[in-house]
Amino acid sequence: MNLFKKFAEMNNLTNNEKALVNYILSNPTKTLTFRAQELADAAFVSVAALYRFINKLELTGMGELKVELVSSLKETQLSVDIDYDYPILESDTPFQITENLGKIYKRTIDETLSFSDPEELATVSQALLKAKIIDVYAASANLFFAQNFKFQMQEIGILVNVPEEDYIQRLSAANSDSEHLAIVVSYGGRGQTLNGVVKILHENQIPMVLITSVQDNPLAKYADYKIYMASIENHYDKVSSFSTRMSLLMVFDTLYAVYFNHQHEKNVHFKITNYQKMNKELR
Repeated sequence: MNLFKKFAEMNNLTNNEKALVNYILSNPTKTLTFRAQELADAAFVSVAALYRFINKLELTGMGELKVELVSSLKETQLSVDIDYDYPILESDTPFQITENLGKIYKRTIDETLSFSDPEELATVSQALLKAKIIDVYAASANLFFAQNFKFQMQEIGILVNVPEEDYIQRLSAANSDSEHLAIVVSYGGRGQTLNGVVKILHENQIPMVLITSVQDNPLAKYADYKIYMASIENHYDKVSSFSTRMSLLMVFDTLYAVYFNHQHEKNVHFKITNYQKMNKELR
């Protein structure tokens, strides 16, 4: 249900809940930038009151509140000046194509940022740091972004596994133990192989980060952590995954940058030293 409509249909609101509803309705865009404490402060309520209200909305936390808010804002937009699924017309010049893609990329970044939950990201970064082995499960073109994340992490001495073939993905999941952390990329949970992989990971009690859209995903119930991609495009009926690819790249780059920043000076030194070694060998 549209969050704004849900607000309108809620009866017997407490004074704290009224304050939160009024603030969110008056400042929806600003709300998307807040952490829980910041929203509570802005509405002059306690954090406990905020989370009681979130539970009353049948949401699990600040991240889901933002997801619902973004979706509701989209529904109430009067017009959209670009079609994300078909941004290229037969009559378009190369300049117009470039301009349209630029709009898509910019809005994709804005939407990905709006879905970002700082608290969830901090928790995920701690899980990554704790894990001795990081496995990334993806399919189709998403494998290229997983491989790029693997390359980035390897540059700072962290080995990441990206199994590609169906059998190897299931085998890697079956071999996983308490030292592993799994990152699963699944826009809507439709792939048979990843469905099987996730069930094996769940059976082995492997902590799992699910990178997904805000659309219903049957794999979400197995995830310990969820990171949301921009979810504008139709899954099937489109020219290409322009928006989804940009969003996934941003998510992986963010995970790498947050991981890197925990030991910034050490990682900078590690990269520079290794590049010097490699360049020395080429002389």
